[in-house]
Amino acid sequence: MSVSSGEETTTKCVVTGPCRLTGVGVCTDGTNAAKVVIDDSTDGSGTVKWEQGVAGATLTGGRNFTDPLKFTTGIYVTVTGTGASYFIETASP
Repeated sequence: MSVSSGEETTTKCVVTGPCRLTGVGVCTDGTNAAKVVIDDSTDGSGTVKWEQGVAGATLTGGRNFTDPLKFTTGIYVTVTGTGASYFIETASP
């Protein structure tokens, strides 16, 4: 069973501890580009596991992982871009 973070707009630790990343959604404000970088840590200093940029006019991007990405420490998400937001979906390890 997957659990969604809900819509987030800030850089932060979304999950602490071991887990699997099953999906990511990235949204723009319709004008400005957005970028999300996800690493295996609780403070943004871990190994980058996934990243994606989305052009402003594209509005949305992301990915569903048929083979979920495994995280051992936690999921830290860095989001950039005016009006950018994201959500992640996770499952137990």
